Amino acid sequence: APVRVSPDTRYIAEVVVLLTTLGAKRTEYNAGKRVKDLLEIKRVHFKPVDFNRDARAAGTGEAENVAIQTLLSQGKLQTSDDNDLILPQIFIDGQYIGGIEELQDLEDEGRLEVILLRQDARWQIDEILPGMMTIEQRLQEDVGQYDDDGSYHDDDSEYQDEGPEAPP
Repeated sequence: APVRVSPDTRYIAEVVVLLTTLGAKRTEYNAGKRVKDLLEIKRVHFKPVDFNRDARAAGTGEAENVAIQTLLSQGKLQTSDDNDLILPQIFIDGQYIGGIEELQDLEDEGRLEVILLRQDARWQIDEILPGMMTIEQRLQEDVGQYDDDGSYHDDDSEYQDEGPEAPP
């Protein structure tokens, strides 16, 4: 299983990422993976909303459905000219950022850190999923998933490019 560290609790901004784990949508899948990788490297807790129907059906999907309804009602879901949903989409504290290029630009400019720490006075905070999929819940789920060396094991294999895992 992939190894990752726990999210950094200093980053208090809510990060919602709309993506797809459907490999057939190769461009959107790869862009979503890059977003996820950048956020995990920075140790940012984020709330993934998967637009692969099978993945949503496998989980409860409650938070995902709330996020979709909230974004729809606020007119924030980004679609292409032919009304296809643009993926991935990143929202920080309810504000639309864009995709991987825009996220990387914020990181390169040093602005991402300030926004995630909620230290940008001009940044409006309007959470999409207040109280849902929180960092506290994530950290609670992490308990007991560490090895003796302190490394974290993630059972979530949705983004693994390797073949099936070997049995334990």
